[in-house]
Amino acid sequence: MEAAWRRHLAWLAPATSSLLLFVAFLPGGYAWAGFVWAIPLALWSATEPEWRTWRRATGIASLVTWLLLLAWLRHVYPPLGWLGWAIVSTYCAGYLFGWLLALRWVFPSLGGRNWVYRIIGIIGLAALWIVLEALRGWALTGFGWLPMAASQVGNPVMLSLCEVAGQLGLSGALILANLAFARWIRRQLVERRDLAERGNLLSGLTPEIYFGLAPVVLAFALHLEARLDTTRRTSDANRLRVAAIQTDVDPNAKWDSARLAEQLESLRERTREAATAQPDLILLPEAAVAVLPLRHPGYLATLRELSREAGCPLVLGAIDARGAGYANAIAAVGPDGVLGAPYAKRQLVPFGEYVPLAEWLPLRKVVPIASDCERGTAAVALPVTTRTGMNLVLGPLVCYEDVFPGLARDHALAGVDVLVVLTNDGWYGRELGAWQHAAHSVLLAAATRLPVLRCGNAGWSGTIDDLGRALPALRDGSIYFGGAAMLAPVDIDLGRRTQPTFWVLHGDWIVPPSVMLAALLILLRRRARGGNAA
Repeated sequence: MEAAWRRHLAWLAPATSSLLLFVAFLPGGYAWAGFVWAIPLALWSATEPEWRTWRRATGIASLVTWLLLLAWLRHVYPPLGWLGWAIVSTYCAGYLFGWLLALRWVFPSLGGRNWVYRIIGIIGLAALWIVLEALRGWALTGFGWLPMAASQVGNPVMLSLCEVAGQLGLSGALILANLAFARWIRRQLVERRDLAERGNLLSGLTPEIYFGLAPVVLAFALHLEARLDTTRRTSDANRLRVAAIQTDVDPNAKWDSARLAEQLESLRERTREAATAQPDLILLPEAAVAVLPLRHPGYLATLRELSREAGCPLVLGAIDARGAGYANAIAAVGPDGVLGAPYAKRQLVPFGEYVPLAEWLPLRKVVPIASDCERGTAAVALPVTTRTGMNLVLGPLVCYEDVFPGLARDHALAGVDVLVVLTNDGWYGRELGAWQHAAHSVLLAAATRLPVLRCGNAGWSGTIDDLGRALPALRDGSIYFGGAAMLAPVDIDLGRRTQPTFWVLHGDWIVPPSVMLAALLILLRRRARGGNAA
């Protein structure tokens, strides 16, 4: 009977954790799943299953989880999108699988040990998760998609941790909570019974739960302070009203010069539609008209005329000629032309905007331009004056640059008033990709305490306030539509320029101590078993 139960557990625990982890990243009120997804696996590991069984079950669960999360990748340049889906999902699953191997190695050893060792154990495992997330966001140009912190985009209380420890710190706090709950359950249902039989109930206390919940208490304190701060500043804040235009053009059709006249006419109609609400700014998505460079005389004249008619600046994604090449850029355009220097994208998409090792790989870019995209080198801010005369400094990010928090931090250090993300989520189909992408913008708002304005070609345009509360533009209940939409207004605190958050000042300071804690855990674990890793 016990053997049969163990065989079922070998699949029940990974399947449950995989489902909970997937649910944690769904749009809606599923933030709770981020606190419990690892508990089934942690409890199963405490029974010390065979390593072969553990590797097989958790390896499959890791891969299935990421295949489900990244299913939208198959829409990116099919049929190669299917290959990319398989490769990227396997790559991301490798990090999850590596951490689960560490969980099996460490978690069972916590039973029967003193409280210091147990606390180092759960904190060390949380630190290892932080290290692996940081590595995934850096290695091979970085793909930090869906950090654990992204599960909390609907939970402004936990998002408050980002302003101190960034998204990596929030991810670590969630892992710590999972492990603390698992230790408490194990302690109460198994170990405490054994201790009672030995007559030492005091040893049944579980201090891990207090350490695990400490970040949650800190999050409540930070959120309360932030809410009070926001309330104090509301009377002095400047309300910004923004319109966004979702062109809803097929990503490949954007590069079809035969459809240029159609695209320009659509741009005119939708910009004039947006102007009827008299917004302070009008946003257009990444590469709003891709086949014409920004400074093409006819195109620039059209943009200037539209800005004049609208009575406000246009902030748009554009192709900006740079020498013999081009940059994927964001520019602000007024009646008199381009306002300041356009911002050039700094984090390019491999195989999208350039081909790594192009001399050896017989591949071409997804974007159908012969030359590679030129990489931007600086956090160029965009100064604009709104319809109401408010002077703003915008921190622009293009495409998936909001997945790289350091880029937004550069803008925040430069003293911008608001972050602007212009993207083309039309590549992702109409599934979870756009929602997942927008989650990263929420994390940036929480970490920098700067509002975010967002406009996509198709999917998730909206505003995010400085507490990370997101308000997408919807039409018939959907984020997927073509046309102009007024976004929810946001309050801009011009004094925020001189009040950067702790994370903005110090960046991902949590990584070095996490490396040391993970190394300490490995050292203690090896010593506890005399160097025997099994």
